Amino acid sequence: MREDRIMDPLPVEFQSGPHSEAAHASILTEALAAVYGERQASYGHPRVNFKRIADLWNGYLDAICADGSGRSVLGTTDVAAMFVLVKMARLMETPTHRDSWVDIAGYAEAGARAVGVDE
Repeated sequence: MREDRIMDPLPVEFQSGPHSEAAHASILTEALAAVYGERQASYGHPRVNFKRIADLWNGYLDAICADGSGRSVLGTTDVAAMFVLVKMARLMETPTHRDSWVDIAGYAEAGARAVGVDE
């Protein structure tokens, strides 16, 4: 988070009207609905999906390893963390983009599920 954004007040467009804070589900609520609903229906349980992604990323990283020094070893935790980093990079350009904040919360929840935090 940029230091100059820490104490920003709620943007005017969210203080009243159809974009008010009360008119929107919380970012966490929206992320949970996606993780346990639409995303799970589309992609399956995060443990399975993140393992698949890790395998694909490992294959890609192995293929581009120019010095032949060995295999990359990414796991489900790395997948969740790297997706969060993608969203963080996008927020550096547009820190008010709500969807990126929702996605970060969603990737945190999906990552926790993928490694069995609550099992």
